[in-house]
Amino acid sequence: MRAGPYCGLRKSRSARDPGREPCRDHGAGPDRRVRRLSAFGQALWGVTARPWRSVALVTSLAVAVACVTFSASVLGGFSKQMERLAFGDYGRALVVRANPFAPSRHGPPTLNDRTVLLETLEGVQSSAAWVEGVASIRFARETRIVPVYGVLGDYRKEIDAPLAGGRWFTDQELLGLPRVCLVGPTLAAELARGDETLDSRLTVGGIQCRIVGVLGEGRSRPAARFADAVIAPFATARRYLADSPSETPPALRDADWLTFFMEPDVHMEDARYEADRIMRQLAGVPLSREAPFLFDDPAALVREQDVQRRLLTRLLVTITSAALIACVVGYAGVTFSTTLARRREIALRLAVGGVRRDIWKQFLVEQILLGTTASVIGLCAGLAGAVVVGAVWHWPIFLSWTGAALSIGVGLLVGVLAGMGAADMAAKTSPALAARG
Repeated sequence: MRAGPYCGLRKSRSARDPGREPCRDHGAGPDRRVRRLSAFGQALWGVTARPWRSVALVTSLAVAVACVTFSASVLGGFSKQMERLAFGDYGRALVVRANPFAPSRHGPPTLNDRTVLLETLEGVQSSAAWVEGVASIRFARETRIVPVYGVLGDYRKEIDAPLAGGRWFTDQELLGLPRVCLVGPTLAAELARGDETLDSRLTVGGIQCRIVGVLGEGRSRPAARFADAVIAPFATARRYLADSPSETPPALRDADWLTFFMEPDVHMEDARYEADRIMRQLAGVPLSREAPFLFDDPAALVREQDVQRRLLTRLLVTITSAALIACVVGYAGVTFSTTLARRREIALRLAVGGVRRDIWKQFLVEQILLGTTASVIGLCAGLAGAVVVGAVWHWPIFLSWTGAALSIGVGLLVGVLAGMGAADMAAKTSPALAARG
């Protein structure tokens, strides 16, 4: 039977072991708490005893964390900006068009289809119905052909441009037959009426309309289609696009496309599948036949541009990762060099009866303290640098909670791993060899 831990060289009354007396077990709880406090106190002393050494360690790791934070912020803003320039809100949109390669008795989507999809499709933020065509306009004794768009619903997201002057359509105008219109910036410049462009009359398809608003430059590629166009309420545009001013199109409720802007958490592939299922039921087309409708705008090329954005993002992430690895290697080198410089301190502790496990704990707690401090400093420095760059370059900055957690996690993980290596090296130091150093 093994004897328990000994209290020292105190004389014992036991006949079996006259030199030492087994310690009495008074409970391990208080002893463990004291040891933990002692390890933390020793670690705190080790950090503050050599301030320049601690500053060097914190600086080397803070640079790595700042690098990750800065890059994640800039990359996040870059991704948002690229998505904004390429897609606008089209990155989260279902654009329902008739499939030209699949003849269907249902024809193009209608306003009734829009109503049904709004009622049954989950996760829809807003929707609009559009009709498009070309019509002749007359201005300054000239006649030319321009695109004409008619809209019903939330049209501002798709236009994706500010107003350079005037106002938007009212809800009553969108639902009625008012002779009002918006003009794109390119067309407004050709009209060359200056401030008189607003509230002036423009003849479109033989019918006059009053210009109530002038669009600014579009903020995305799909919005460029409206730069040289006339935009009118849905029913009014139908009249502009008729063969003659007195003709009324027979299918007033037909639309060229329907747009549904989805919530950010909606999976787009699932939404396309559900919309296709609903539209097949409305058109009476079984799954065995080709889909009668398409659910992407071919003019936007959303999927192809999304692939390009992902490839560029992966390239920048690779470059950032290489820089992070270099910083981490530098931090590990500084950690081990400072550990070697403390061999005499370690030898003295071992020589006076120190336990290697306590030394291992001390060095590990030291690195956790340094890693936490460096993570906070690096996170703040990286965000500050990203904000400055964004202000100078007029570039959006975006750091998700995942990116912030990654930055802090990298600092803590590297600190713990380096601390474990340094602690293991310190605990294995030979007292005699270190004392001679």
